[in-house]
Amino acid sequence: MQGSADGDPAARGSAGGGSAAQGFAEGDLAAQDSADHLAARGSADGGLAAQGLADGDPAGWDGGAADAAAPRVHTHRIGAYTVVELHGEIDIAGVGSVGPGLDAATAGDEPAVIVDLRPTAFFDCSGLGLLCRAHRRVMERGGRMRLVCDNALILRTLRAGRLLDVLRPVATLDEALREE
Repeated sequence: MQGSADGDPAARGSAGGGSAAQGFAEGDLAAQDSADHLAARGSADGGLAAQGLADGDPAGWDGGAADAAAPRVHTHRIGAYTVVELHGEIDIAGVGSVGPGLDAATAGDEPAVIVDLRPTAFFDCSGLGLLCRAHRRVMERGGRMRLVCDNALILRTLRAGRLLDVLRPVATLDEALREE
């Protein structure tokens, strides 16, 4: 028996329930960010087919694109602050790679942390969770946290997650260091 528009989600998508295009028009930011991310990578397979690498053949792999997208954390000190730069793609697959570095920076009494998202290539709701956790840890320990971000797509993700007023991002490291 065919699914009706009332009971079958697939049928609803084409029979009165709206289409994916309508979802974008209605402000589906998470879906649009994912679509933007895929477009930036070239295709759903990250452009691997175009490079002849869809079958996983390491002979054609140069590692350049993978290195830029690989999530990693770089931590250094500037004055009283620990600056945590998040590099690469901060998504569900990358949070586990950068989370421990951010946890280390937010440990201890009264941590002073600047999270720098300028080197971040992609940032989704998993990254929002990471920032919320870091902010909570800093506040529980009586510290302070600043956020540096100048990427419009990441700022849009922060806005969608209602974190702009909480984290108050600034565009440069100098601005973050001046705030007290």
